[in-house]
Formats: sequence, C-alpha cells, structure tokens
Amino acid sequence: MLTQPKHRIYQIDLFRFLAALSVVFYHYLFRGYSADNLSQLDFSDIGGVFKYGYLGVEMFFIISGFVITLSIKSKSITHFIISRISRLYPIYWLSVLFSFLVILWFGAPNFTVEVKQFLLNLTMFQNYLDIKNIDNVYWTLFIEMKFYVFVIGFYLILNMWKDIKLDHLIYSWLSLSVMYLFFSDLYLFKIINFFLILSWSSYFIAGIIFYQIYKGKLNLKYSTLLAVTFFISIFHAVSKTEAMELKYNTTFSPYVICSLIFSFYLLMLLVSCKKLNSINYKWLTKIGMLTYPLYLIHQNVGYIIFNNLYSYMNKYILVTLTIIAMILLSFVMSQFYEPRVSNYLKSRLRLLFNVAKK
Repeated sequence: MLTQPKHRIYQIDLFRFLAALSVVFYHYLFRGYSADNLSQLDFSDIGGVFKYGYLGVEMFFIISGFVITLSIKSKSITHFIISRISRLYPIYWLSVLFSFLVILWFGAPNFTVEVKQFLLNLTMFQNYLDIKNIDNVYWTLFIEMKFYVFVIGFYLILNMWKDIKLDHLIYSWLSLSVMYLFFSDLYLFKIINFFLILSWSSYFIAGIIFYQIYKGKLNLKYSTLLAVTFFISIFHAVSKTEAMELKYNTTFSPYVICSLIFSFYLLMLLVSCKKLNSINYKWLTKIGMLTYPLYLIHQNVGYIIFNNLYSYMNKYILVTLTIIAMILLSFVMSQFYEPRVSNYLKSRLRLLFNVAKK
C-alpha cells in the first residue's frame, strides 16, 4: 500500500487501476483469441484498438519503482521484508487458490493444473523451480521479486554498513542498463540481466528518479537521467514487436508504443512535480486497492468463463459481465480479506523477527 508522511498520492492509485484495466482489455479483447487457443471469443473487429494494453505492465513497473522507494526511507531491511511479504502474499495466495479451483473444475481441455504446481506456485518462486505459472500474469511478479530481492534487498544490506544515497543506486543500475544495450550477447551480461532485470530495469529506475523529483525538485541531472531511461525503455519495447507480430500475426506500430510509454513518463512526471494535486481524491484509494487482485485473477478465469458460456449469450454482454464480476470479486478480496490477513501476517512476522533478534 502506498503511504506518505503528509499526503497520500491518490493519483497513483488511479493510474495503477487504469494500467490493470488496460491489461484486462488486452487479454479479453485481443490476446485470448489471437494465439494459443485460450479464448473462444473473437473480438478481431475491435481487438486492434486494445492490442497495446499489454503496455500497462510497463506503467506498473514505473509505479513500483516509485512506491518501493517510498517504503524504504527508513532503510530497514526487516521493515522492508515484513511490509513486502504482508502486502504481496495474502492476495496472491487467495488468487492462486481461486484460479487453481476454477481451472481444476471448469478449465479442461484448454487449461489444466496439478496439485504440485499449485503448491509450488504458492511460494511465488515457481519460476526458479521450472514450474509453470498457474496463470501467465504471474510472470510480472517474478520480475518484481527480482527487483525487491536483488536490487532493493542488496541496497538495504549495503546500507547496514555504509550510508548509500539512492542516486548512487540509480547511477550504477542505469550504467549497467546502458551497457546491456551493447553487450547483451556476452555471457557476463546474461548473468547480470538474470539478477538485475536489465531488459526491464529502465522502468523501475525511472520510478526511483520520479520519487527523487517528488521529494526534491526537477533539475538537469534528473531530467537527463529520465531521458536515458526513456530511450532505453523505447528500445526494449520496440525490439519486442517483431516477436509479437509473429506470435499474433498482426502489426504493432512503434509510434503508438512510443507515444504510450511517453504518456506514462509524462503522467508520473506531473505527479512528481505535484501538478496533479487537483485530482488527489481520497476515494481513489478504493480503486487502487482493486488493482492487485484484479490483475492476478482476471486472465485464465476470464478465459474459462468465456469458453463455458460463449454459446449462451452475446459476446459483448459476456465480456462486460465478466469484467464486472472480476472487479466485484477484487473488491471483496481487497476490502474484507486482505486487510485482516495482511495485518495478522505482519504481526506474526514482527514477532518472529523480534524472537530471532534475541
């Protein structure tokens, strides 16, 4: 959850929800039918409009860099571990269980799942064990966990011995990201990329820079660093289009991709410069809380709903009702389940760490 000493930045809750919704539209109206025989609903008449919705993930990563920087101001690794586990796992566990049961009961023949797969997915480290994700959207959590463990975790550990400014983290990580553009084929950089996610790092670095601007001011240094992260982001985003065009048998405009990524940077810059305070409404918190469960539960469960009900009703009605159902379920999870389980888990982890210190 996003907190700030004086004022919560509610605009980020809105942007996070819109990013999640764009991914939902991408999956339901384009990706599901276009490849891998995931969905029986053909929205090719409008799918071209929503095929860029996958870029919502890039916005997630920028926001993640910003929000995590807010959460590590105390530079306490214990506080960071407790906050991340209690924030991420409760909703994730319930989402994995929900998706597992839906796939088990209604998924065949397009979707199958095993008990071992379910149990190992609960760890959130199934990719290290070469176990398939129960839902493909979990791949972003793998990226996020690397950011938390290998970047932020390492940064906090170093700060136990020597006070290191965030700017130094930015300089070193960004330097490696630039070098990766030229030396990605070298074995050394393949190893570095595995741990430091250099093909995605520009978004997280941009988020950290936006936080630095937010707590200070926009200057030439941060403007230059943002420009570098932006061009790295564009390079990687456009480089992926060839593979996507082959997979989905359609074209992706680099101009649209560049424009959307630019809009993400611009929105976060406006937030950082406190230019969007006019829309800093408290009720946006409720919308922001829907984001995580909505993202985790919508894809395979939605496809299974489509595949079981598509012959009984109009496809537009079906997809609309499914989106509404996913949002309502996310509301229930975020309002009635997550606070209780998260607070309980947080209290138990604090007790565990206090006992370990004795």
